[in-house]
Amino acid sequence: MMACFALAACSRWFGFQMDYLMFAFTAIACFAAVVANDLAWLSIDPNVLGLALIQLIQLSGLFQYGVRQSAEVVNQMVAVDRVLDYRNLPSEAALTTPYDDEVSKEWPQNGTIAVRGLNVRYSPGLPLSLRSLTFEIPGGSRVGVVGRTGCGKSTLIQSLIRLLEAEDGQIVIDSVDISKLGLSKLRRSIGVMPQCPVLYGGISLRDNLDPFHDHSDGEIHRALLYVSMLDAVESLPCGLNSIMTEGGSGFSAGQKQLLCLVRAILRKNKILVLDEPTANVDNQTDKLLQEAVAENFECATILAIAHRLDTVIYYDKILVLGSGGVLEYGSPDELIASGGAFSKMLDETAGMATSMLKANTTTQPN
Repeated sequence: MMACFALAACSRWFGFQMDYLMFAFTAIACFAAVVANDLAWLSIDPNVLGLALIQLIQLSGLFQYGVRQSAEVVNQMVAVDRVLDYRNLPSEAALTTPYDDEVSKEWPQNGTIAVRGLNVRYSPGLPLSLRSLTFEIPGGSRVGVVGRTGCGKSTLIQSLIRLLEAEDGQIVIDSVDISKLGLSKLRRSIGVMPQCPVLYGGISLRDNLDPFHDHSDGEIHRALLYVSMLDAVESLPCGLNSIMTEGGSGFSAGQKQLLCLVRAILRKNKILVLDEPTANVDNQTDKLLQEAVAENFECATILAIAHRLDTVIYYDKILVLGSGGVLEYGSPDELIASGGAFSKMLDETAGMATSMLKANTTTQPN
Protein backbone atom coordinates (compact mmCIF):
# COMPACT_ATOMS: atom_id res chain seq x y z
CA MET A 1 0.00 0.00 0.00
CA MET A 2 2.77 2.44 0.93
CA ALA A 3 4.58 1.57 -2.29
CA CYS A 4 1.43 2.47 -4.30
CA PHE A 5 1.15 5.83 -2.58
CA ALA A 6 4.86 6.49 -3.14
CA LEU A 7 4.56 5.59 -6.83
CA ALA A 8 1.56 7.90 -7.25
CA ALA A 9 3.40 10.77 -5.57
CA CYS A 10 6.51 10.25 -7.70
CA SER A 11 4.40 10.06 -10.87
CA ARG A 12 2.65 13.33 -10.10
CA TRP A 13 5.96 15.03 -9.22
CA PHE A 14 7.51 13.75 -12.43
CA GLY A 15 4.55 15.05 -14.41
CA PHE A 16 4.92 18.54 -12.96
CA GLN A 17 8.66 18.54 -13.66
CA MET A 18 8.07 17.41 -17.25
CA ASP A 19 5.73 20.35 -17.83
CA TYR A 20 8.38 22.84 -16.71
CA LEU A 21 11.23 21.13 -18.61
CA MET A 22 9.33 20.90 -21.90
CA PHE A 23 8.27 24.54 -21.70
CA ALA A 24 11.84 25.64 -21.01
CA PHE A 25 13.30 23.40 -23.73
CA THR A 26 10.79 24.58 -26.35
CA ALA A 27 11.45 28.24 -25.51
CA ILE A 28 15.22 27.77 -25.73
CA ALA A 29 14.95 25.84 -29.01
CA CYS A 30 12.77 28.53 -30.60
CA PHE A 31 15.11 31.32 -29.46
CA ALA A 32 18.20 29.43 -30.62
CA ALA A 33 16.62 28.70 -34.03
CA VAL A 34 15.83 32.39 -34.58
CA VAL A 35 19.39 33.45 -33.63
CA ALA A 36 20.98 30.73 -35.75
CA ASN A 37 18.88 31.70 -38.79
CA ASP A 38 19.61 35.45 -38.45
CA LEU A 39 23.36 34.93 -38.02
CA ALA A 40 23.49 32.13 -40.59
CA TRP A 41 25.31 29.81 -38.19
CA LEU A 42 23.56 26.69 -39.44
CA SER A 43 21.72 25.85 -42.64
CA ILE A 44 18.39 24.94 -41.03
CA ASP A 45 15.22 24.97 -43.09
CA PRO A 46 12.59 26.95 -41.08
CA ASN A 47 9.86 24.58 -42.29
CA VAL A 48 11.71 21.56 -40.94
CA LEU A 49 12.37 23.37 -37.66
CA GLY A 50 8.70 24.28 -37.26
CA LEU A 51 7.63 20.67 -37.93
CA ALA A 52 10.19 19.39 -35.42
CA LEU A 53 8.96 21.79 -32.75
CA ILE A 54 5.32 20.77 -33.37
CA GLN A 55 6.24 17.10 -32.98
CA LEU A 56 8.21 17.92 -29.86
CA ILE A 57 5.24 19.70 -28.27
CA GLN A 58 2.95 16.77 -29.14
CA LEU A 59 5.47 14.38 -27.64
CA SER A 60 5.43 16.33 -24.35
CA GLY A 61 1.65 16.00 -24.26
CA LEU A 62 1.95 12.23 -24.69
CA PHE A 63 4.42 12.11 -21.81
CA GLN A 64 2.02 14.04 -19.58
CA TYR A 65 -0.89 11.76 -20.55
CA GLY A 66 1.19 8.69 -19.74
CA VAL A 67 2.10 10.04 -16.31
CA ARG A 68 -1.54 10.87 -15.53
CA GLN A 69 -2.66 7.40 -16.59
CA SER A 70 -0.03 5.75 -14.42
CA ALA A 71 -1.26 7.76 -11.42
CA GLU A 72 -4.86 6.75 -12.21
CA VAL A 73 -3.83 3.09 -12.37
CA VAL A 74 -2.28 3.42 -8.91
CA ASN A 75 -5.51 4.97 -7.56
CA GLN A 76 -7.57 2.12 -9.00
CA MET A 77 -5.19 -0.43 -7.50
CA VAL A 78 -5.64 1.16 -4.06
CA ALA A 79 -9.44 1.07 -4.49
CA VAL A 80 -9.36 -2.61 -5.44
CA ASP A 81 -7.12 -3.35 -2.47
CA ARG A 82 -9.63 -1.71 -0.11
CA VAL A 83 -12.55 -3.63 -1.65
CA LEU A 84 -10.68 -6.90 -1.11
CA ASP A 85 -10.03 -5.93 2.52
CA TYR A 86 -13.72 -5.21 3.10
CA ARG A 87 -14.67 -8.48 1.42
CA ASN A 88 -12.55 -10.41 3.90
CA LEU A 89 -14.05 -8.74 6.97
CA PRO A 90 -16.09 -11.18 9.07
CA SER A 91 -19.83 -10.51 8.96
CA GLU A 92 -22.00 -9.76 11.98
CA ALA A 93 -24.24 -12.32 13.60
CA ALA A 94 -27.53 -13.31 11.96
CA LEU A 95 -30.33 -10.75 11.88
CA THR A 96 -32.86 -13.36 12.97
CA THR A 97 -32.59 -16.65 14.86
CA PRO A 98 -35.10 -19.37 15.80
CA TYR A 99 -34.76 -18.22 19.41
CA ASP A 100 -36.49 -14.95 18.49
CA ASP A 101 -39.83 -16.78 18.27
CA GLU A 102 -39.45 -18.04 21.85
CA VAL A 103 -39.10 -14.51 23.21
CA SER A 104 -42.19 -12.42 23.83
CA LYS A 105 -42.98 -9.66 21.34
CA GLU A 106 -43.19 -7.24 24.28
CA TRP A 107 -39.66 -8.09 25.42
CA PRO A 108 -38.15 -6.44 27.38
CA GLN A 109 -40.94 -5.60 29.80
CA ASN A 110 -38.97 -4.71 32.95
CA GLY A 111 -35.64 -3.61 31.49
CA THR A 112 -33.48 -5.49 34.00
CA ILE A 113 -29.89 -5.79 32.78
CA ALA A 114 -27.46 -8.31 34.28
CA VAL A 115 -23.83 -8.38 33.14
CA ARG A 116 -22.00 -11.50 34.28
CA GLY A 117 -18.26 -12.02 33.88
CA LEU A 118 -18.13 -10.10 30.59
CA ASN A 119 -14.84 -10.20 28.67
CA VAL A 120 -14.58 -8.21 25.44
CA ARG A 121 -11.72 -7.34 23.13
CA TYR A 122 -11.74 -5.44 19.82
CA SER A 123 -9.68 -7.99 17.90
CA PRO A 124 -7.90 -11.26 18.72
CA GLY A 125 -4.46 -9.62 18.89
CA LEU A 126 -5.46 -6.84 21.31
CA PRO A 127 -5.77 -6.96 25.12
CA LEU A 128 -9.17 -7.22 26.78
CA SER A 129 -11.13 -3.97 26.91
CA LEU A 130 -13.59 -5.34 29.48
CA ARG A 131 -12.36 -7.81 32.09
CA SER A 132 -14.76 -9.97 34.10
CA LEU A 133 -17.30 -7.15 34.21
CA THR A 134 -20.16 -7.99 36.58
CA PHE A 135 -23.05 -5.82 37.75
CA GLU A 136 -26.86 -5.69 37.63
CA ILE A 137 -29.23 -2.85 36.80
CA PRO A 138 -32.78 -3.09 38.20
CA GLY A 139 -35.57 -2.44 35.74
CA GLY A 140 -36.72 1.17 35.51
CA SER A 141 -33.63 2.63 37.19
CA ARG A 142 -31.29 5.30 35.86
CA VAL A 143 -27.59 4.47 35.89
CA GLY A 144 -24.75 6.78 34.97
CA VAL A 145 -21.56 5.21 33.61
CA VAL A 146 -18.46 7.27 34.37
CA GLY A 147 -14.70 6.78 34.31
CA ARG A 148 -11.45 7.93 32.78
CA THR A 149 -10.82 7.90 29.06
CA GLY A 150 -10.26 4.33 27.88
CA CYS A 151 -11.89 2.71 30.90
CA GLY A 152 -14.44 0.79 28.77
CA LYS A 153 -17.57 2.98 28.78
CA SER A 154 -18.13 2.93 25.03
CA THR A 155 -17.08 -0.73 24.85
CA LEU A 156 -19.84 -1.60 27.30
CA ILE A 157 -22.45 0.12 25.12
CA GLN A 158 -21.13 -1.59 21.98
CA SER A 159 -21.36 -4.92 23.76
CA LEU A 160 -24.93 -4.20 24.84
CA ILE A 161 -26.09 -3.82 21.22
CA ARG A 162 -23.57 -6.43 20.00
CA LEU A 163 -21.42 -4.25 17.83
CA LEU A 164 -18.76 -6.18 19.74
CA GLU A 165 -19.36 -9.80 20.60
CA ALA A 166 -18.45 -11.08 24.05
CA GLU A 167 -15.43 -13.35 24.21
CA ASP A 168 -16.64 -14.73 27.53
CA GLY A 169 -19.49 -14.04 29.95
CA GLN A 170 -22.97 -12.86 29.06
CA ILE A 171 -25.44 -9.98 29.13
CA VAL A 172 -28.92 -10.96 30.25
CA ILE A 173 -31.93 -8.66 29.76
CA ASP A 174 -35.14 -9.78 31.48
CA SER A 175 -33.83 -13.36 31.78
CA VAL A 176 -32.92 -13.50 28.06
CA ASP A 177 -29.30 -14.03 27.00
CA ILE A 178 -28.87 -11.46 24.23
CA SER A 179 -26.21 -13.57 22.49
CA LYS A 180 -28.98 -15.98 21.42
CA LEU A 181 -31.11 -13.29 19.81
CA GLY A 182 -31.00 -12.04 16.25
CA LEU A 183 -29.48 -8.60 15.83
CA SER A 184 -32.70 -7.18 14.42
CA LYS A 185 -34.81 -8.00 17.47
CA LEU A 186 -32.10 -6.96 19.92
CA ARG A 187 -31.31 -3.58 18.37
CA ARG A 188 -34.94 -2.66 17.77
CA SER A 189 -35.60 -3.27 21.47
CA ILE A 190 -32.94 -0.83 22.72
CA GLY A 191 -33.04 2.90 22.09
CA VAL A 192 -29.68 4.61 21.54
CA MET A 193 -28.86 8.33 21.47
CA PRO A 194 -25.23 8.71 20.32
CA GLN A 195 -22.93 11.61 21.09
CA CYS A 196 -22.65 12.39 17.38
CA PRO A 197 -26.19 12.39 15.92
CA VAL A 198 -26.66 10.60 12.61
CA LEU A 199 -29.02 11.63 9.80
CA TYR A 200 -28.74 9.56 6.63
CA GLY A 201 -28.50 11.40 3.33
CA GLY A 202 -30.42 10.44 0.20
CA ILE A 203 -33.62 9.48 2.04
CA SER A 204 -36.46 11.55 3.45
CA LEU A 205 -36.57 12.99 6.95
CA ARG A 206 -39.54 10.75 7.67
CA ASP A 207 -37.49 7.66 6.81
CA ASN A 208 -34.77 8.93 9.14
CA LEU A 209 -37.20 9.34 12.04
CA ASP A 210 -39.31 6.24 11.39
CA PRO A 211 -37.29 3.84 9.21
CA PHE A 212 -39.80 0.98 9.49
CA HIS A 213 -42.89 3.18 8.97
CA ASP A 214 -44.46 2.01 12.22
CA HIS A 215 -45.97 5.42 13.07
CA SER A 216 -48.39 7.83 11.45
CA ASP A 217 -47.55 11.38 10.43
CA GLY A 218 -49.64 12.62 13.35
CA GLU A 219 -47.53 10.70 15.86
CA ILE A 220 -44.34 12.03 14.29
CA HIS A 221 -45.69 15.59 14.37
CA ARG A 222 -46.57 15.26 18.07
CA ALA A 223 -43.07 14.01 18.85
CA LEU A 224 -41.54 16.88 16.87
CA LEU A 225 -43.76 19.38 18.65
CA TYR A 226 -42.69 17.96 22.00
CA VAL A 227 -39.02 18.70 21.29
CA SER A 228 -39.79 22.08 19.64
CA MET A 229 -38.71 20.92 16.17
CA LEU A 230 -42.08 20.98 14.37
CA ASP A 231 -41.66 24.52 13.03
CA ALA A 232 -38.16 23.76 11.72
CA VAL A 233 -39.41 20.63 9.92
CA GLU A 234 -42.47 22.34 8.45
CA SER A 235 -40.24 25.10 7.09
CA LEU A 236 -38.51 22.55 4.85
CA PRO A 237 -39.62 22.54 1.17
CA CYS A 238 -41.41 19.18 1.46
CA GLY A 239 -41.76 18.87 5.24
CA LEU A 240 -41.26 15.31 6.46
CA ASN A 241 -40.75 14.15 2.86
CA SER A 242 -37.75 16.43 2.30
CA ILE A 243 -34.66 14.53 1.18
CA MET A 244 -31.78 14.86 3.60
CA THR A 245 -28.31 15.88 2.52
CA GLU A 246 -25.34 13.82 3.65
CA GLY A 247 -25.08 14.03 7.44
CA GLY A 248 -28.14 16.28 7.68
CA SER A 249 -26.06 19.39 6.97
CA GLY A 250 -29.20 21.53 6.82
CA PHE A 251 -29.63 21.21 10.60
CA SER A 252 -27.43 22.40 13.44
CA ALA A 253 -25.81 19.95 15.87
CA GLY A 254 -28.48 20.67 18.49
CA GLN A 255 -31.33 20.18 16.00
CA LYS A 256 -29.88 16.88 14.81
CA GLN A 257 -29.66 15.70 18.41
CA LEU A 258 -33.31 16.64 18.97
CA LEU A 259 -34.28 14.68 15.85
CA CYS A 260 -32.45 11.66 17.23
CA LEU A 261 -34.48 12.10 20.40
CA VAL A 262 -37.65 12.02 18.27
CA ARG A 263 -36.58 8.59 17.02
CA ALA A 264 -36.25 7.35 20.59
CA ILE A 265 -39.59 8.89 21.65
CA LEU A 266 -41.36 7.18 18.76
CA ARG A 267 -39.86 3.80 19.61
CA LYS A 268 -40.65 4.06 23.36
CA ASN A 269 -38.10 1.35 24.18
CA LYS A 270 -37.91 -0.01 27.69
CA ILE A 271 -34.13 0.46 27.63
CA LEU A 272 -32.54 3.74 26.57
CA VAL A 273 -28.79 4.21 26.12
CA LEU A 274 -27.42 7.76 26.21
CA ASP A 275 -23.86 8.27 25.00
CA GLU A 276 -23.38 11.84 26.29
CA PRO A 277 -25.94 13.30 23.82
CA THR A 278 -25.65 16.81 25.27
CA ALA A 279 -21.88 17.13 24.88
CA ASN A 280 -22.05 19.30 21.74
CA VAL A 281 -25.21 21.36 22.33
CA ASP A 282 -25.97 24.65 24.05
CA ASN A 283 -27.47 24.94 27.53
CA GLN A 284 -31.02 25.49 26.29
CA THR A 285 -30.96 22.38 24.09
CA ASP A 286 -29.29 20.47 26.93
CA LYS A 287 -32.16 21.38 29.27
CA LEU A 288 -34.76 20.46 26.64
CA LEU A 289 -33.15 17.07 26.05
CA GLN A 290 -32.92 16.28 29.75
CA GLU A 291 -36.56 17.22 30.36
CA ALA A 292 -37.79 15.24 27.36
CA VAL A 293 -35.88 12.13 28.42
CA ALA A 294 -37.13 12.42 32.01
CA GLU A 295 -40.79 12.73 30.98
CA ASN A 296 -40.92 10.27 28.07
CA PHE A 297 -38.80 7.55 29.67
CA GLU A 298 -39.94 7.82 33.26
CA CYS A 299 -40.38 4.04 33.65
CA ALA A 300 -37.58 2.98 31.31
CA THR A 301 -34.13 1.74 32.23
CA ILE A 302 -31.67 4.48 31.31
CA LEU A 303 -27.97 3.75 30.90
CA ALA A 304 -26.07 7.00 30.38
CA ILE A 305 -22.38 7.45 29.58
CA ALA A 306 -21.33 10.72 31.20
CA HIS A 307 -18.23 12.87 30.85
CA ARG A 308 -19.90 15.72 32.71
CA LEU A 309 -20.76 14.47 36.20
CA ASP A 310 -23.54 17.01 36.70
CA THR A 311 -25.66 15.20 34.07
CA VAL A 312 -25.86 11.99 36.15
CA ILE A 313 -25.42 13.20 39.72
CA TYR A 314 -29.16 12.77 40.36
CA TYR A 315 -29.39 9.29 38.85
CA ASP A 316 -30.34 6.26 40.94
CA LYS A 317 -26.93 4.60 40.62
CA ILE A 318 -23.45 5.40 39.36
CA LEU A 319 -21.24 2.77 37.72
CA VAL A 320 -17.56 3.75 37.88
CA LEU A 321 -15.36 1.85 35.41
CA GLY A 322 -11.58 1.61 35.42
CA SER A 323 -9.19 -0.54 33.36
CA GLY A 324 -12.13 -2.50 31.96
CA GLY A 325 -13.58 -3.44 35.35
CA VAL A 326 -15.98 -2.11 37.97
CA LEU A 327 -14.34 0.23 40.46
CA GLU A 328 -17.51 1.31 42.25
CA TYR A 329 -21.24 0.81 41.89
CA GLY A 330 -23.93 2.39 44.03
CA SER A 331 -26.04 5.48 44.62
CA PRO A 332 -24.30 8.87 44.26
CA ASP A 333 -24.55 9.74 47.94
CA GLU A 334 -23.12 6.35 48.94
CA LEU A 335 -20.17 6.72 46.59
CA ILE A 336 -19.47 10.26 47.78
CA ALA A 337 -19.63 9.17 51.43
CA SER A 338 -17.17 6.34 50.76
CA GLY A 339 -14.56 8.79 49.44
CA GLY A 340 -13.63 6.49 46.56
CA ALA A 341 -13.02 6.98 42.86
CA PHE A 342 -16.27 8.82 42.18
CA SER A 343 -15.69 11.24 45.04
CA LYS A 344 -12.19 11.96 43.73
CA MET A 345 -13.59 12.64 40.25
CA LEU A 346 -15.99 15.14 41.81
CA ASP A 347 -13.11 16.79 43.67
CA GLU A 348 -11.36 17.31 40.34
CA THR A 349 -14.40 19.13 38.93
CA ALA A 350 -13.41 22.74 38.35
CA GLY A 351 -14.90 25.77 40.07
CA MET A 352 -17.84 25.72 42.47
CA ALA A 353 -19.41 22.68 40.82
CA THR A 354 -17.90 20.23 43.32
CA SER A 355 -19.49 21.65 46.46
CA MET A 356 -22.80 22.18 44.68
CA LEU A 357 -22.92 18.60 43.39
CA LYS A 358 -21.96 17.07 46.71
CA ALA A 359 -24.44 19.22 48.62
CA ASN A 360 -27.37 18.35 46.35
CA THR A 361 -26.90 14.72 45.43
CA THR A 362 -30.00 13.65 47.31
CA THR A 363 -32.20 16.49 46.06
CA GLN A 364 -33.04 16.54 42.37
CA PRO A 365 -33.93 19.97 40.95
CA ASN A 366 -37.31 20.63 39.40
